Amino acid sequence: MQNSILTFIAEYCFAIKIIQMINNLIKQLFLFASGIFICLISYGQKSKFSLEVNYGISGNFFVRSYDEMNAPGPHTSFYNKNFIGSIGGIELKYKLNNRSSLGIAYSRSVNSRTINYSAPYILIRDFKISHTDIFDQVYYERVFIEKIPGFKSELGLFYLRMNQQEVDISNAVTFDERNYKNSKLEEGGAFLGFQYSKKIDTKFELGIKSRVYYLISTATFEAMALTPTLVYNF
Repeated sequence: MQNSILTFIAEYCFAIKIIQMINNLIKQLFLFASGIFICLISYGQKSKFSLEVNYGISGNFFVRSYDEMNAPGPHTSFYNKNFIGSIGGIELKYKLNNRSSLGIAYSRSVNSRTINYSAPYILIRDFKISHTDIFDQVYYERVFIEKIPGFKSELGLFYLRMNQQEVDISNAVTFDERNYKNSKLEEGGAFLGFQYSKKIDTKFELGIKSRVYYLISTATFEAMALTPTLVYNF
């Protein structure tokens, strides 16, 4: 029995180290790609740049993954959030040629849930808890169909930091907010996206974008997003 416990602990520590190595590798790749992009900004032509803002809905798989009913003893947990949330971001792109571009992006998604709970000496009324994902992204974009220049595909890497609010009720009530600063909540992954946009004048484009985010460090899907976009071409 003792050997089994020691083996489990050793395997668990090894898995943690592997995940940390994957996260560090993705961060290094992200920083390297961002450095290349900054160099292009420094030496590139202004007319090759575009700025995009987007805001829409997201579906987060992770926030529905907790088993709240499996806690031992008289215990109530509120960890899960609503699958549908909101996401918004800003992106800067550099046009390599007529069909391809490089981009960097910052996005923030929020999934929430309202808690109502009552028990002797405990009352929680309309209390909102949230899960926030912060995505730092770098990606390659290419026109998907040459005859339809407004239809583009994207492939990129992202570095993710999370902020999770949770409530536990047993002998005491615990309100917990875990994040990168106090719990080292970080992951790394890749995403695939598609975007269609159309010019509305000489400088602006209006469109819609979808993305799916996959965590390489945990081999799970994190989220999906669908956002209207507004692009300004310099």
